[in-house]
Amino acid sequence: MKTVYVFGAGASAAEGAPVLRDFIKIAYQYFKEENYSTELDIVWEFLEHFHGSKIVISHAEDLKIFPGLEDIFNIVDWSLLQNQAFSMRFPRPRLHELKTALVKLLSMTLDKSLPSYNGMHQSFVSGVVRGGEEEPTFISLNYDIVLDNAIRATGYLPEYGFYGNHRDHLDYNRGIPLYKLHGSLNWSYCPLCGEISEHNEKVAHLLFKDKLTITCLNCGSDNSQAIIIAPTLYKSYDFNRLQNIWDCAYMSISLSDRLVFIGYSLAPADTSIIATVKRALNTVDKKREIVVINPSEKACQRYRQIFGKDCRILSQKFTGELV
Repeated sequence: MKTVYVFGAGASAAEGAPVLRDFIKIAYQYFKEENYSTELDIVWEFLEHFHGSKIVISHAEDLKIFPGLEDIFNIVDWSLLQNQAFSMRFPRPRLHELKTALVKLLSMTLDKSLPSYNGMHQSFVSGVVRGGEEEPTFISLNYDIVLDNAIRATGYLPEYGFYGNHRDHLDYNRGIPLYKLHGSLNWSYCPLCGEISEHNEKVAHLLFKDKLTITCLNCGSDNSQAIIIAPTLYKSYDFNRLQNIWDCAYMSISLSDRLVFIGYSLAPADTSIIATVKRALNTVDKKREIVVINPSEKACQRYRQIFGKDCRILSQKFTGELV
């Protein structure tokens, strides 16, 4: 049985990653209250300006009255797409600067919050491998490298799908397909040669530091960028290799016998993912088992709406146990 496992933010949250609604609050604690970083000052300035009044943020708890990170990204991206300023204080050039700072906030907060040992993911992947499951494939919507490290801990290498097609990756007996649709903290993109470099450790947070560069492993240039597709309604997937990853993920789902969603809410903002999954399921018309692991009844109801009443729903958090 060919199984595709789709990991969402809830799976990483089980290991300690903050969920989107808490991201700004936790980032403030890390980089304003505990270890002040000037790199994110524009984010706090924008939030103090957001309600149009002179609000002073002095504690992380003050951020409860503000929208979450996803809403902030949506507002900034909409303004940029419409060629509009947010205000006199935040014209378009400053909105571009703010967008960079928000991506920086994502990367730095994940780097700070996740432990080096990833017990639940490691236990899960180890169980899949030990069980001798036929050609397992993992799709991740997370930026962190929790799942990547879990695959390496089993003696395999994550096959990210930068080149070739899904069948090629299944034929590589020391690799397990891991398609990360929104980018990864251990990837860097070279705008000169257009290639993605894979690193063993997290590098995205380093790419935002002054005078610190990551060398492209393909051409040797030193102007690499992070690949973090922001959590916004207006996502842009304008990296050639990233499109290949999406093609591989699509093929893996179309060939699957079982599709397991772990900690993924199937948010309406993820139209591109929902459309890709539905198209893949319709490419090869056969009976598949669809399993959902999610403690949110609202999310589970959405799965029934998108995939039908025959979904097998497990209303629980990710614990690392096999299903």
